[in-house]
Amino acid sequence: MPSEIASVQAEEIRLKSHRAQVQSRNDSELRDIQARQQTEVTRLTENHSTQLADLKSAYDVQISREAEQLEERLTDIRLKNETRIQDEKKAGEGELEKVKNAYSERIREYRKNSETQLEAIRKQAQEQTEAIHRRVQEQERKQQIYAQKKTGGTQG
Repeated sequence: MPSEIASVQAEEIRLKSHRAQVQSRNDSELRDIQARQQTEVTRLTENHSTQLADLKSAYDVQISREAEQLEERLTDIRLKNETRIQDEKKAGEGELEKVKNAYSERIREYRKNSETQLEAIRKQAQEQTEAIHRRVQEQERKQQIYAQKKTGGTQG
């Protein structure tokens, strides 16, 4: 009987350890994803800043008829590049949001599955504990009956 209780306790400790490992793994994956996403956003921002600085320094020309035409072209190019950069940034943010949502959903599923498994294990442990308790009571009842028969048998 003490070995069964020890077994149940050991199983409970093992299950707690497993849950902690799963949670730790999920947290680690989430941190990795967030770090990669932040790196990508930083890279896009730096790339945008670099492109903008390159465009500004490349088109610094003297004002003249030719320079006005170049300035008009430059303005058009800048607007197109800004639009393109904004479009790419929005697309990148959209992708980032999709990835975040996908991983958030995955994490929710992992947690849900973990909680379901944990609840099943708790239920199983409770059932085993109750079965052990019933066996102990049955054994005690049998011992009482035996003791009564033994005591009753010597008196009769």
